Amino acid sequence: MRIKVFLLALLFCFVTSVSAHAAEMTARQTAEAGADRILALLNDPAFKTPEGKPVIRKKIEDEVLNLFDFEEFSTRTVGPTWRKFTPEQKQQFKDAFTELLRNTYIDTLDEYNGQKIRFTGEISGGNGKRVEIQMEFLADQKVYPVAFRMLEKNNRWVVYDVLIEGISMIKNYRDQFRDILSKNSPQELIDRVKAKAEEQKNKPKETK
Repeated sequence: MRIKVFLLALLFCFVTSVSAHAAEMTARQTAEAGADRILALLNDPAFKTPEGKPVIRKKIEDEVLNLFDFEEFSTRTVGPTWRKFTPEQKQQFKDAFTELLRNTYIDTLDEYNGQKIRFTGEISGGNGKRVEIQMEFLADQKVYPVAFRMLEKNNRWVVYDVLIEGISMIKNYRDQFRDILSKNSPQELIDRVKAKAEEQKNKPKETK
């Protein structure tokens, strides 16, 4: 269950990542509004029905894809080697990585059972252009610290890293990708990410 909580927390992070009106909303207000939206969808009675669940899941998935800045995430995850990617390879990687994240985390929605998010504070830096939003994820009578590292980009707030119990999501993937890129080409990394995304898509669903 602990890993399920971890993955579900990540999903919460994705859907609360961006505001199109940074000048009107602070980073924390953006995160809180996103959390409210996703909790409302998860608490919709239709989510518990066979007919309604696919509809709710699609709404959440659409919000994830529309709100999360996958280009920023891809750039920071690959690290300095990103400069060696051609424009076509950058697009291929972003598409493949987006698909991997979606296929990996979307099924954690089924584990939702009233868990809550509590905002606890924020740390500002970079002349107010970077903010770490701190919160707690409450599940199974346990508290899991979560943080969004956000930056203002093109007049909107975007998450550029997520920390779960102090573990950086970007660093976790970057370490994996660095090992691959140390011995292989950017195209090899892209092909492996595509294969992993397909594997996750076809992975048998767990039964409760």
